[in-house]
Amino acid sequence: MNRNIKRILIISFILMIALAIPVVNVISQGIIKKINPNMSNAEYSLEIASAYGDIEGYHPKVLNFDSNWNGYKYWMAFTPYPHADQSKENPHILASNDMINWEEPKGYKNPLEPKPEGDLKKVYNSDTHLVYRKDLNRLECYWRYVDDYSDKVIIYRKYTIDGVNWSEKEISLESTRSKNDCISPAIIFHNNLYKMWYVDNGYVVKYRESSDGVNWTQDVKINVTYNTPDMKSWHLDVIHTENGYEMLMSGFKKGQDRNTMNLYYTKSKDNVNWDTCKVILKHSIDKSSWDNRGIYRSSFFIKDGIYYVTYSGISTTETRGIGVSYGKNIDKLEGLTSKKRDDFIKLITK
Repeated sequence: MNRNIKRILIISFILMIALAIPVVNVISQGIIKKINPNMSNAEYSLEIASAYGDIEGYHPKVLNFDSNWNGYKYWMAFTPYPHADQSKENPHILASNDMINWEEPKGYKNPLEPKPEGDLKKVYNSDTHLVYRKDLNRLECYWRYVDDYSDKVIIYRKYTIDGVNWSEKEISLESTRSKNDCISPAIIFHNNLYKMWYVDNGYVVKYRESSDGVNWTQDVKINVTYNTPDMKSWHLDVIHTENGYEMLMSGFKKGQDRNTMNLYYTKSKDNVNWDTCKVILKHSIDKSSWDNRGIYRSSFFIKDGIYYVTYSGISTTETRGIGVSYGKNIDKLEGLTSKKRDDFIKLITK
């Protein structure tokens, strides 16, 4: 009896160790293969080229069109952020027909807005977003401008009907930053209203509405909850679907920095009662992965019943990038891989 108990304990201990190992090396025909359990993560970041010669795109927003809009099905706004260089964090526009190969539309040159004047620690651009007005056939780009000399935050807007020629920038929203910040504005145009979600001071999610994208209602707090205590909400995106309002949120635990984050999902039918946020994408545990430190602002849409998530990530070497994960279930995303590349292109271009 004692021997049997001892044998059971030994076997249980071995199983516990095996289950605790996150990355396993498997020998197959003499070849050691590394199995990465982060199957939801993209194998590589896309070559999103900026006007500054880097491919460290950040904070993407991607819109999809059922048919080509000025020659492309997919349009992206993003900010380059190579090694956290705020002088390059200026709004960029690219377009694509397969979600992998992105380019400047012919006749257009990035950046959409140049680097602002002043000390880059106090004056900078950030946080791009795109909105399409179908009634006006107009693409609108929003971005956040910070001026800490004057304690000011501004959400600017430019728009275009051809993707090449853009309007002069106009102020969409302006506030005293120390009182009311406007981080990562996520805007949709729905039922003849602009609806904007963003993160205010204290990591509080806020909401406003506007009929013209300039005159906004008073902010309302959105109650966002997590299963894990002491969670902080950071950059977000929101879309409206048959499920109601769906939100992606990068979140981190109190005490961590704002680069060590996972990606969370929640939804609401009425924009009042939101489901508890759940993790759908974690930073990779592979030491060589491009997104092994954290997941930052991410964007998503649904096409033919499939979620497409364009997410920004950061590595432990401080490099940044944008990758793609997708799936019929938001809880079971697959990361884009070299082997799946051709199948992905067939799926996204059909």
